[in-house]
Amino acid sequence: MINIVSNEGFNENELIAFSKKIGYELPNDYSEFLRQHNGGYVKNSISSYYKNGEQRFIFTSMFGLGADDDLISQFETYKNRIPNTCIPIGRDAGGNLVCLNLSEDRYGYVYFWDHEEEFNYEEGKITINNLHFIAETFNEFLNSIERDDIKESEEGYKVKKVWVDSDFLKELENNSDK
Repeated sequence: MINIVSNEGFNENELIAFSKKIGYELPNDYSEFLRQHNGGYVKNSISSYYKNGEQRFIFTSMFGLGADDDLISQFETYKNRIPNTCIPIGRDAGGNLVCLNLSEDRYGYVYFWDHEEEFNYEEGKITINNLHFIAETFNEFLNSIERDDIKESEEGYKVKKVWVDSDFLKELENNSDK
């Protein structure tokens, strides 16, 4: 289950305004999540989607209203980059999105959007098929998230080998004398 540090400052009027802006009513389970948490920072959580077998991702944040990762600004940023029936609701460690579909036939489904694949889309031809299925409902998505309890070793990480461009190394050496 999700381990989230909730955002503060939920405002019901912002939720109503957001629904009007996007032109869709949000699923009840997602609206309740916003009322309870208003998005937030996700700690130690891993989720999965399916593309040629199971793919896992480190889930890092859920967008909220009036928060640092504001739903409205995220919607504006991605509205021409993801299908127009979807809204971005969260992000993984690599900057990919978790999206909520609001179309009639797949209402409330949750998908993974891989920004690396974005350039494979033809302009104006982005469809729900360009996304990777995660869950049929928002609550199902939340319940599918696993806790990642991997702890760093006490010794930390050890660097085995480093390559530095020779021109860059010369520049570093020249600047270290100053």
